[in-house]
Amino acid sequence: MKSTAKMNHDSKTAADVRIETLTTRRFPQKAELHALTWHETYQGMLPQGFVDMVTPEFALAVTRRHDPSRTLLALQDDEPIGFAEFLDEAGPDISTPEVSELGALYVLGEVQHQGVGKMLLHAALDAMPRRYAALSVVLKNANAIAFYEHMGFHSTGHISLDDFDTPILEMTNATNAACQ
Repeated sequence: MKSTAKMNHDSKTAADVRIETLTTRRFPQKAELHALTWHETYQGMLPQGFVDMVTPEFALAVTRRHDPSRTLLALQDDEPIGFAEFLDEAGPDISTPEVSELGALYVLGEVQHQGVGKMLLHAALDAMPRRYAALSVVLKNANAIAFYEHMGFHSTGHISLDDFDTPILEMTNATNAACQ
C-alpha cells in the first residue's frame, strides 16, 4: 500500500476525485488517512497527548466500531485523500432537534481548497436520511468553521467542552424555523 503522506496531488483537481462508501477492504487505508489528517488538523490545537493518541492502529479500531455504510471516502488515483462519517440521527451531544449528524470530515492538507471537502460534504448530506444536519467542531479550528459557514452551516450558539476542556462549537444547516 502506498503511503498517503508521500503521494503528490498538486496537479490534480476535484474532477479527478470519486466518492465511494467505505468497504472492509479499505479499512486499513481509511485508518491511515484518519490518523494522518487528525495530526495535520489538530497539531498545536489540542493537547499533544490527545493528538498522539490517534495512531493508525487506534483509528482502525474506531473504524471497525463504526457502520461502514455511514463512511464515505474521497479517492484520487484509487488512494483515499479524505473521508466523511455521519449518523442518521444526531447523538446526545447535539442540541439541534431532528437532524442527522456529520461526525467527521477530514481531507489531506495537500488537497484542501480543491473542492474535495465540498464533494464529501454534499455526498454525506445526500446520504443522510434527515433534511438537516448538525456537527461539532473545535472552536479553535477557524478553517473548519469558515468552510462549514461557506457551505451553509451556522453556529447554534451551543458550546460544550470535551474531555480535555477543549471548547467545541455546534453548527447546523437547519433553519431557525426547523429548529423550533
